[in-house]
Parts: sequence; C-alpha cells; structure tokens
Amino acid sequence: MMAGTADRSAKSCGTPIAVNALSGIISSLFMILAFYLTSGSTAKYFSAALALAISTTTIAYLAIFPALYLLRKKLPDVHRPYRVPGGDKGALIISVLCFGWSALATLALLWPGLGQSNPDSQLPTGFAGERLQFELSQFIPLAIFIGLGVLFYVLGAPTRKAAVDLPLGAAIEPAAGD
Repeated sequence: MMAGTADRSAKSCGTPIAVNALSGIISSLFMILAFYLTSGSTAKYFSAALALAISTTTIAYLAIFPALYLLRKKLPDVHRPYRVPGGDKGALIISVLCFGWSALATLALLWPGLGQSNPDSQLPTGFAGERLQFELSQFIPLAIFIGLGVLFYVLGAPTRKAAVDLPLGAAIEPAAGD
C-alpha cells in the first residue's frame, strides 16, 4: 500500500483519519472495560455487549418515534414521501405506541426481570447472581456515551451558530469530486 493511499481512501469516503483512529481507540477502551467488568468471561462479555448494543438502539428510538408527530405539527408544509394513515391522530397513535414499546424494551434490557418476583432469574448468560456487575456493564458505557454526546454538543455550538440556514427541502450539492 502506498503512503498516500490511506489518505485518499479516507478523503474519498468523507471520513477524516483522526475520527477513524479515535473511534478505534475508544472502542478498544470499551472492550477493555467490558472485559474487566465481566471478569474476562466471553459469555458475560457477549451478553453485556449485545444488551448494550440493543439498548442504545432502543434509547435512540425514544427520540425518533415522537419526532414523527412533533415534526408533523411543527412543520406541516414539508413534503414527506411517507404518510401515516389517519392524519395527525394516526401519527400521534403510532408515535405513542412505538415510543411505549421502545421504552419497555429499553427497561427490559437495562433491568432484566423488572416487575417479576425473581428478577435475577432473568439476567443474561453468565450473570446469574451478579446483578450489580451486569448493571455496571450497561450503565458505565451509557454514562460515557451521554457524557460524550453532551461534550460534542457543547463543542459544536460555534459551528451551529455559524451555520447558514438552508430553506427546507433545499438540495445540498455534494462537493466536487465526491
């Protein structure tokens, strides 16, 4: 591989090398943390990683599903290629139902056995009798994710402030060579 090939490859995909390197470093640190919290057990590690991956997705849905209704109300004139039957009432019903199921899935993933007489019986593989260890394997990374999100939001304030407002529906042309 030629020296400049990696630079050209990253630039053609639009991802800066520094972001790729930082992503690798952060994921490696999370892997080390997960192995520490799971005492090196591959069954525990897999269970913890799978639960975290799914819960972060359902947590994101907690913001996505209400957006259907809220954006319809806030920006009713924007053309949307997909429609929900029933107008605003249908959008509200869909938003509430999907949000509710996502919230339930999130709770069930973060606190297995919630509402059951023996909640520890629902802990993932390898965590029998070790609820605290499982909860730490979930909440420490989530706290770090939230902290990073807040940090990047704060750091992005100058960029957002300087951003030029585009009219809704305006096409954004790709840069030359993309």
